Amino acid sequence: MPPDHLFPVDHYNTKKLVKDLDLPMEKIDACKNGCMLYWKDDIDMDYCKFCGEVRYNPTRECSPNRKKTPYAVLRYMSITPRLQRLYASHVIAEQMTWHANHQREEGSMCHPSDAEAWRHFDQICHRFCSGVT
Repeated sequence: MPPDHLFPVDHYNTKKLVKDLDLPMEKIDACKNGCMLYWKDDIDMDYCKFCGEVRYNPTRECSPNRKKTPYAVLRYMSITPRLQRLYASHVIAEQMTWHANHQREEGSMCHPSDAEAWRHFDQICHRFCSGVT
């Protein structure tokens, strides 16, 4: 890593950095073995339906008033608010759409949009590529 990197040095500073971004984050309990998420239809389950592991850490449940602590938590940040923020800036929006407008030499590839697979996707998915929802 370069000596002038700006990555947080620990978990506390990482959480602080993410909080300062002021983006919505959803916490979803997960199996400690990574088998499943306790989400949607499974939100009320106390045991993993695949491996049978317990959802909550029993050593942390000292009193009945204390909130149950799951073994693992997935922190989900939706991509929509992040993209909205990026496209709010005219300069960044131009850079984000560069691949659709750039000129290139025939036979060279400087971006994934130059690849045959990308052009094929553009041909078969007109609505998606035009931005129409």
